[in-house]
Amino acid sequence: MSNSSRFVVATHVLTNLAVRSDERLSSDRLAWSVNTNPVVIRQLLCSLREAELVDSKRGPTGGFTLARDPEGITLRDIYEAVEDPEPFCFHANEPNDECTVGEYIQPVLGELLEPAVQSMLDELDAVSIADVHETIFDVAEDDSLEA
Repeated sequence: MSNSSRFVVATHVLTNLAVRSDERLSSDRLAWSVNTNPVVIRQLLCSLREAELVDSKRGPTGGFTLARDPEGITLRDIYEAVEDPEPFCFHANEPNDECTVGEYIQPVLGELLEPAVQSMLDELDAVSIADVHETIFDVAEDDSLEA
């Protein structure tokens, strides 16, 4: 079982687009910043475009830009665009309903985890790409970030 890094990488990509809001960035340039293969970035950008978080233009002057102001893109928007709808998933096999725990574990856990999931989404909703961008500038050694 592995965790997904899609959310973190997508946040990285959108923050880069916010930093370089005056230009279109290619998937190659974004992949350079993330230090990954451009194919990975293009797959994420497709999901982000479907969620109307990025715009794209083809051709020699093409590339990607934010579709909204950075203040209007929350971490929740990004999470919902690139991650599975449920952060907790149950085992692919149904538990044995001849066992008391097996019979009740999924509905009980589903009910118990719902407030945690809602709290996480609420916290993500309170942070925008502009906040991430601003925080990076606050902690960076100089004001000329290379994106």
